[in-house]
Amino acid sequence: GGRAAVPEGLDGLATIATRLTLEIPDQDKAQDLMAQATRMSYACEEDCSIVFIECLSENLEAALRVAGKIIQDPLISGLRIGRSKELMELLAKAQEDDAVVSASAAALRSFFGGRGYGSSDYGSAASRKAIGRKDVVGFYRDHFTAGGVFFAVVSDLDQPVVRDLLEKNFSRFPDGGPPEVPSPLPSIAEDAGVRLTKETKQTYVGRAYALPAPTAEGHAKGSLLEVLVGKGPGSRLWGLRMDERLAYNVGSHVTWTRSAGILEAYLETENAKADRAAQSLDRALETLWKDGVSEAELAATKAMTEAEFLRSIETKPERARRLGRFEVLGLGFEQVVGFAASIEAVDREAFNAYIKTVLDPGKALPVTVGPGATGLPKGD
Repeated sequence: GGRAAVPEGLDGLATIATRLTLEIPDQDKAQDLMAQATRMSYACEEDCSIVFIECLSENLEAALRVAGKIIQDPLISGLRIGRSKELMELLAKAQEDDAVVSASAAALRSFFGGRGYGSSDYGSAASRKAIGRKDVVGFYRDHFTAGGVFFAVVSDLDQPVVRDLLEKNFSRFPDGGPPEVPSPLPSIAEDAGVRLTKETKQTYVGRAYALPAPTAEGHAKGSLLEVLVGKGPGSRLWGLRMDERLAYNVGSHVTWTRSAGILEAYLETENAKADRAAQSLDRALETLWKDGVSEAELAATKAMTEAEFLRSIETKPERARRLGRFEVLGLGFEQVVGFAASIEAVDREAFNAYIKTVLDPGKALPVTVGPGATGLPKGD
């Protein structure tokens, strides 16, 4: 499911439907969850919706009993849908205020034509208005099915104990799998560029690139490139901050979908420095594209990538999320354990060939957030 399954014009539908599976229907269930120290939350990603249940191990049976009833029989009413829309409007405004988040959303919109993967988490004013109870109920019935739901669990309890509790408390999902959801490939026009004009004291300047689908090898190369480009000291963009003093923040991020990855390399700078910072950003990325990496730099990048991955799965919710995400992407949950081996298997020649393919300057999508039209190449 997730955003990929949202019909055109109904942006935000997956978010509303998933959120309403956690609406506590009465005071008794709220008190039960509080007494158990149980927390429920959700996330809507590109290819799936996720519901998180966190509790003490000793309260797992009670927590699953209460959560199972709520999730499998959600209270989807016009009033609750209306309240969800109001919350989504506030969340959309908060997203717009964050340059990095809003730029990422704009890049995905551009690559995927504003549909599916490119649709908005929280919708637009028009799409929120268009979503009705029939749409929410239909989305829930289509995607929350026995064949479309699976569980990722991180626990100190034995697997048979947890499995029995899940089978007992989540047996009422209707039969069948979810409908086929398309996984479109990203594409951009030759002269494409994204400008989000905002009266701010800083300018975000970014370049986004499409990466191949996440096979184990492709995911490893994309993860290495993400760290190499902009993850902390030693990355290719770090010098723009520390040496050239052109940015107070540099970074990179990959959004993975079943069909592709979208790599974003960016910096945030003073408005007066935006044009010069954009030129330096392009120069740093083009140098990497032309020259590739040395054996020493690749070895350092591998170490940083493995460390970054281990830090990202330290908490139980994030570890469970990564298990589920890898399964949805087709990598298999086992890749959480196999990730380090995939990273180590990438050799310099193959990685430089990958860089030569994906970082082609002609395939870059320029993204700028800030006042005016600074930060884009001349002519755009």
